[in-house]
Amino acid sequence: MKIKILGSGGGEGYPALFCGCAHCNAARKAGGKSLRSLSQTLIDGKLLIDLPADTHMHFMGNGLNLGDIEHLLITHVHDDHYCPNLFSTRGTDFAPVLTYENMHVYGNADVERLFNGYYSLFPIREEIRKKIVFHTLKPFESALIGGYAVTPLKANHAPEQVAFNYIIDDGKSALLYLLDGGYPTEETLSFIIKYPRKYSCVIADGTMGVNYYVYHMNFQQNRQLKSQLESAGKIDAGTKFVISHITHNHCGLHEEIEEYFKDSRIIISYDGMELENE
Repeated sequence: MKIKILGSGGGEGYPALFCGCAHCNAARKAGGKSLRSLSQTLIDGKLLIDLPADTHMHFMGNGLNLGDIEHLLITHVHDDHYCPNLFSTRGTDFAPVLTYENMHVYGNADVERLFNGYYSLFPIREEIRKKIVFHTLKPFESALIGGYAVTPLKANHAPEQVAFNYIIDDGKSALLYLLDGGYPTEETLSFIIKYPRKYSCVIADGTMGVNYYVYHMNFQQNRQLKSQLESAGKIDAGTKFVISHITHNHCGLHEEIEEYFKDSRIIISYDGMELENE
């Protein structure tokens, strides 16, 4: 399993579009890995997680074509993870050559509801609409999606909806994807630990840095989760434990976060990072 982190930032990006705080100004000056776009991840070049406003930039900058993607997972419908208006040019004269006739979109019931609400105000061409196929997933019920066993987990996030984290299993390795969300609830953590395969890669929410908020994890909780999964035998020295969804309000520059986690074997994500999950 090849994992590409297209965007590693939190909800406002880093630097935030309108912000002149010390962290944002430092990131603008530093550039490089400290510049973080909205969170999005691509698995094996064919399974996409989330559809933020930065999708066009991600695909253009990485030489990718969204028309090559048949399956899209949505974690939840906060606008830094899901922009349904991006579907309006998938087909007809906007995109006359598509690799797949249909795009299959998976998530909670609000994914299709928000799509329909947006396009009730700004109508989409029927030829485009009929080729976008929505599938509502249920927590802890696995589905076969594009050759992967995908299991939605209840994310400790966005209480107004059923937000998802995911286990993505290709039959050889398993990715535990925990963006967005606070520390997993007892129910979710129990399911994670009982899952019949070790995790080759964990991508965890690191939004809160050294601060605390119930619906996002912080750096101390990242260490705690890693330790808990190690103690349960679900990850080992070969597991890549990565933090992402880094925000300007709570986290410093890339090098500062690396210094915080030195000797922890915790990897700090950045835009364009590639991981081989074996």
